[in-house]
Amino acid sequence: MRPHSLLGRLALPVAMTGLTALGAAAPAHAEPDPGVPQQVVISAPDRVVTTDGRVKSVPFEVVNRGRAAAEGLVVEYDGADSRIDPSVGFTAPAGCGAGSCAVGDLAPGADRSYRFTVDPTEDLPALGSSFVISVRDGAGRSLSSVTITVVGAVQGVDLEVAGIDDIKLAPGRSAPIPVAVRNNGNKAVASIAVGFAGYPYDVTFPVKYRNCARVPEIYGMVCLFEQAIAPGQVFTVDRSTPLTVEATIDALSPVSHELVMFALNGDELELGAAAVAKKAANSRSGELMKLAPPEGDLNEWDDYTSFAVDIAGNNADLVAIGGTFAGEVGETRTIKVGFRNDGPAVTRPAEPEGYYLTAKVHTPSGTKLIDVDDNCVVNADGEPSWGQGGQVSGHDYVCVAPRRLVKGEEILFSFTAQIENGLNEEEGVLTVNGGADDPDTGNNTAKILVKVPGDGGSGGGLPVTGAPAGLLAGGGALLLIGGVIAFVLARRRRIVTVAE
Repeated sequence: MRPHSLLGRLALPVAMTGLTALGAAAPAHAEPDPGVPQQVVISAPDRVVTTDGRVKSVPFEVVNRGRAAAEGLVVEYDGADSRIDPSVGFTAPAGCGAGSCAVGDLAPGADRSYRFTVDPTEDLPALGSSFVISVRDGAGRSLSSVTITVVGAVQGVDLEVAGIDDIKLAPGRSAPIPVAVRNNGNKAVASIAVGFAGYPYDVTFPVKYRNCARVPEIYGMVCLFEQAIAPGQVFTVDRSTPLTVEATIDALSPVSHELVMFALNGDELELGAAAVAKKAANSRSGELMKLAPPEGDLNEWDDYTSFAVDIAGNNADLVAIGGTFAGEVGETRTIKVGFRNDGPAVTRPAEPEGYYLTAKVHTPSGTKLIDVDDNCVVNADGEPSWGQGGQVSGHDYVCVAPRRLVKGEEILFSFTAQIENGLNEEEGVLTVNGGADDPDTGNNTAKILVKVPGDGGSGGGLPVTGAPAGLLAGGGALLLIGGVIAFVLARRRRIVTVAE
């Protein structure tokens, strides 16, 4: 059944988008565990439709999703257990043999892509013909397989999107996106919708033309072209009106954002087409465009392609903010400490499975803590935990920033304590850790002090040089403390997001 909404139609392309760190800010991978079984997966479209004996190029991919390296991998097809019917017109991938293809070794997270072609003959059965492609390891063990069915169609539209090379951008700069869409079917398409699904941060698709409309649900846009594409014809965008992608001026680097371009029969996009048609109708005179009854695309799996936008040359500068418990002995005081982003880049978004921006707080002697911020947890012996019986305990805390910070924005955490004395035998300190995103660490610490009138205590909030070794992550690496984010989110019972 064909989806009738834009979001349903684009569920797969949107799911492909994501964020990958290129620099040292990326979460570390665990060392391969020999005891963990390999998780090598082969993926390919399970249904391939052709018309009039047209040649169809079909991609497949071998991915190592495990934590251990996979060695001696081999892709097999047209084997004794699954012969390929000659009527399919199968041609093996370039560089591969007639019945198998040597993949070799794949590191954890690595992948390798291939393409074969089918050119069905008139003898292809009416219900199609199926065959299996599988992958095995060097020991001959079968790891994964996929069954592909090749069928013929009397007529239909078959849009194919050409691949797009990765794009490198500096913050605030833009670049055109090459668009090439071919109709491999035997039926013309009356209009075509070209769109882009993005990522909620750092990159945007400027909407400059009246036949384009922004679609917030996919962090992208859709453009409708009232241009027929005949069978075998290739659709491209005129160079004088390029479709572009832009990195925001405060985009953090180095990161790589996975984006998606898609091309669909314009008559299929009820929500998207209505949006762009309405936008066009409001900006020009004339009759409202009428859409023909929708017809599906024969092969939806090649209606989109992914590409990465790599952003470089921009960092954040995190500045620690300290404070002072000032008052008489026995009095209770609340201070707010934290950090500010002096930019120019925005900070990285929190990711429960990887990176989160944190600060370590060591409160000074001479205080008895009464309450701490909901975004902070006790850090006892390096492990975050709550105090006994739900009470605040200890002097060391880890505080998690619940959102991204743009240039000039600060996040403060409240600490309430009863003043016991103003001796400052052990000064408090706040240490913010931004990892590779914050290379200037000279302003990453600030004092937290106690001041009682007449005791001669000094004020707080001033940056200090250095900090107790136990409060800094080794080598200035990212602070990745397992369970901290879970503690904070569980206590706060909500997730705060900010869309720039």
